[in-house]
Amino acid sequence: MEEIYQLETLEELKQFIAQKTAHALRPTLLEAYARLLQYKNIEEWNQLVRICESLSLTGWGEEEPQEALASKWINGAFYTVLQNKNFEAKEGTSQSWRKQNDSYVLDGKDVDLTAYSATKLASQRNKLPKAPIRYSRSGNYQKSLQPLIDQLDTLKTLLIQETQPERYGHGFSYIGINLYFSNHDDQHHTVRHEYYHEEEDVPEELKNAQDNLPLYSIRPRLKISNLSTKEHELRLLVTRYFTKEFGFKTVQEQKQILREDFLEIIDQLAIKLQKKKIAYDTSLFKEDVERIFELWR
Repeated sequence: MEEIYQLETLEELKQFIAQKTAHALRPTLLEAYARLLQYKNIEEWNQLVRICESLSLTGWGEEEPQEALASKWINGAFYTVLQNKNFEAKEGTSQSWRKQNDSYVLDGKDVDLTAYSATKLASQRNKLPKAPIRYSRSGNYQKSLQPLIDQLDTLKTLLIQETQPERYGHGFSYIGINLYFSNHDDQHHTVRHEYYHEEEDVPEELKNAQDNLPLYSIRPRLKISNLSTKEHELRLLVTRYFTKEFGFKTVQEQKQILREDFLEIIDQLAIKLQKKKIAYDTSLFKEDVERIFELWR
């Protein structure tokens, strides 16, 4: 087991495991996993990450697969956690860290303050296949959008539970979509804002905005980035800008527009992946998303 901890790259880890019998190696890995779940220092956390990477290669058997992630809170402090393919944290595994000299120690009382040699919190590189569409939305939005906003979490759950990322391929990870809504009628005038897709669509009175009138921006309907890699995941980032007219439509009309947007984005993904000669079943992916929107009607 010590040899696994010394391997630096995923390729070295794959080669090491390829020389073993997965069925024979798995029990030893699971024993180490159980022992390290209650990690108390950076050394144990980094070992847990390597064990999870190894189990991702050998298979987890009857144990629920987990991925070991290190990330940052909004204040910049690190935290670590185990999560499953549904983004659900494993109970008791989320911990916060603080800097100590060149390393990190757990944030709390009676923690291990040993000066370990590790200077970086490891994070799993071969992540679990998870929902290939993930989205966030602007915190502010026009009042008429509330019925749709109330149903967006249901769509997110369906995308997590009903997509089949393990069947699409390993060459691509996810589409990240930012939904930016106009917010022309906020009670706080200073945060009012509208999006327009063309300059000629902006009313004259808005171009000369005075107090109590919303500001505006000219943005494309869809802003689709190039493929990019972050934390060992190939992704496509997209921003969708909505005019206030979207908010005046019925919820069913809004859902239909979102459906068309998502399918168009998948079509664009297919083109980009084909150009890069990356194998990924966007046809099955698209079929699943069409089915999900039918469930969301």
